[in-house]
Amino acid sequence: MRRVSLLVSIVALLAGVGYTKTQEAGQPKHVKAGDVIPFGETLFVRASKATKAFEGVKVKGEPLVVVLEMDSGKKGVTLSYRLTADAESSQIYLLSGAHKIAPRAVIEDFPSWGRDNDKEVDKLDPQDTVGGVTLSFQQKGSISLLFDVPIADAKAEKKLSVVMRMVQPKDEQQSFVVSL
Repeated sequence: MRRVSLLVSIVALLAGVGYTKTQEAGQPKHVKAGDVIPFGETLFVRASKATKAFEGVKVKGEPLVVVLEMDSGKKGVTLSYRLTADAESSQIYLLSGAHKIAPRAVIEDFPSWGRDNDKEVDKLDPQDTVGGVTLSFQQKGSISLLFDVPIADAKAEKKLSVVMRMVQPKDEQQSFVVSL
């Protein structure tokens, strides 16, 4: 009888541990601007506000630029995420007060791309709700995102919500919220 009780206890404990890990994996990490978010041992991401707005992109409210700095060390990585001008379908958006705000434009800067690293401003098309992005790079790079914050929300607390998947060298998804 003791063995059966012990076996049932072990199974219940293992089931509870598995459930807890699944719950934790679905919850985003809450970090401050400038904190490093690790993707395993391969990739490190840091989010911060930038002081310079994008040239050539008009906004109705207050421009806010957020930079995701990435460092993969000497190894190459491949990332995947959905980026659209619709806050409901984008995996990267800004929370300003009670509003979700999608990015208006993006600049990708990855020196390992060589001549393909044009650092051009890409305006996001509001009609594109798919917005699948796959990036492969080595060493360091960044993604700069421009948000158009309504004047009414200019003084509200802002948080950046990000969901990204590292596809290579290891499949791992991270979800984090950055207090800006």
